[in-house]
Amino acid sequence: MSQKIKAPSSKGGSGFVWAIVAIVAIAAVVIGLVVWNNSKNNDIATGMPKEEVNFSVRADGDAIVLKSDKAKQDAKKIEIFEDFSCPHCADLHNVDREELRNALNDGKIQLTYHFLNFLDGGKVGSSTRGAAVAMTIAKTGNAEAFWNMHDYFMQHQAEVARTWDYGNYADAASSYDLDESVIDSIRDGSIENVGQNIAKKNEDELKKRRDQVSSPVVYVDGKEFETPTDSQGHPVPWISELLKK
Repeated sequence: MSQKIKAPSSKGGSGFVWAIVAIVAIAAVVIGLVVWNNSKNNDIATGMPKEEVNFSVRADGDAIVLKSDKAKQDAKKIEIFEDFSCPHCADLHNVDREELRNALNDGKIQLTYHFLNFLDGGKVGSSTRGAAVAMTIAKTGNAEAFWNMHDYFMQHQAEVARTWDYGNYADAASSYDLDESVIDSIRDGSIENVGQNIAKKNEDELKKRRDQVSSPVVYVDGKEFETPTDSQGHPVPWISELLKK
């Protein structure tokens, strides 16, 4: 026996009406989520810092080197082993971020980053994603994009480490002058193996130097340097004092 769709006004048609209402409600929710998600993505892109820098960035094997053309032969060579999920790494960066940028711009230091991911605990987490994105940006040679993204990751570490996926990183990268293919490689996560590989090799390098993996670990001119702290163990500004020596 064939069935007929009842008109909404006919007897028993209330089920049809409620079905239409449900469909409209679901569509509204979906549209709302899309609009909210796009708004969130736009907020990330428009909220990224745009500090100008006067130094270059390059990938050197598994490390990332920041150096100004002004840097002389006797410029302090600073190396920092850090993990994007490490709150102590964020504290060290944030307490002296302006002095660090100024010293780089003026050629007083050469800075090398070695990114780790041991805090991911053997899984893929924010440490690996951060390392992958940082190295991908560094390979483009866009120092402004690298500095500002790294700076943002550290200033907003609690949010980035807990909630960002590759799509969020790509939205952040889209606010800089980067090739679309670079942004796409971040968005689809195809760069993930980059983060895993460099983190493993940087961990091996750190083990060779000190037989223990932790972060942050700082070296100055090839020697491990103990960054100063206050009475509660929190880092205090150290770049200016280092440059006096």
